[in-house]
Amino acid sequence: MTRYILHETIINASVDEVWKELIAIEDWKWNRWTKLKADNPTEGVKGKLLASFEGDDTWKEYDFTFGRVSEPEHLLTWMGGVGPKDCLFSGYHTMQLEAMDESRTKLIHQEKFGGILPAIGLGLPFKTLDRNYLLMNEALKHHVECK
Repeated sequence: MTRYILHETIINASVDEVWKELIAIEDWKWNRWTKLKADNPTEGVKGKLLASFEGDDTWKEYDFTFGRVSEPEHLLTWMGGVGPKDCLFSGYHTMQLEAMDESRTKLIHQEKFGGILPAIGLGLPFKTLDRNYLLMNEALKHHVECK
């Protein structure tokens, strides 16, 4: 069984304005739940993901690798896993922007989890992650719209 989280949020700003904030991983001050620590967001670059499940500055650290990153597609992906060939746990995270018009952008934020642990409901607090991904979307929306 694969677990899946998906949230879509409309942001009242151009796709280029939102992309500028999303791709600036070194400055995710708007994000209290996830930090990506890496040299730059480029496919194949490895880094550390910091997760604060309660948004309270208590961080857990995980290894990750950037997947596809595309400015023309406004696409940012990363992945991580545990066990041989990620058999115990894997996660593939996607944040993609779609221009709805010149001043509105749709943020599509999703993650697909695989492996033995998610199949039996273990590995991560999935209900908390689901909540946090929506909170991340709303925080990015607020950050961009209030600039």
